[in-house]
Amino acid sequence: MPPWVGPLFIVCAIVLLPWTAFLFITLPDGYSANHWGLAWGGFDVALGLSLLVTSIAIARREAFGEIGATITGTLLVCDAWFDILTSRGNSDVMQAIVSAVVVELPLAILCFWIARNFNRAVESVRPWLEAAGFTIRNHKLVPPAQGAGGADANRPE
Repeated sequence: MPPWVGPLFIVCAIVLLPWTAFLFITLPDGYSANHWGLAWGGFDVALGLSLLVTSIAIARREAFGEIGATITGTLLVCDAWFDILTSRGNSDVMQAIVSAVVVELPLAILCFWIARNFNRAVESVRPWLEAAGFTIRNHKLVPPAQGAGGADANRPE
């Protein structure tokens, strides 16, 4: 990672503070958005694809599962946030809150747990996996080469 990335992100965070204050002060309480259905439908398509790609990566034990889980968790939190804040009427707001508390946020927490522990699990067992002949190729765990008769080439006889 280039050494300038960390300071750049700090500068971005600092610049974002006054910008956010400006938005809180100047934005109207309500706004009629163009392409509202496309915005929400497109977001839900992205969320669905993220869930699908993450589930496939995790099922295949691919390293991308960690990244996919982080992306999916973030999208789920955003979905809960905007569902609640853009709902109108008491029943819509309650439905959005229940959906957030029962579905979206628990799934997001699970995704963040997967992202955190996937890497820890791989790193903690890496020395033993490498000693047993496993390698990581194309972000996938590859078992050791098979010997004659299908026996593990590294297994003592």
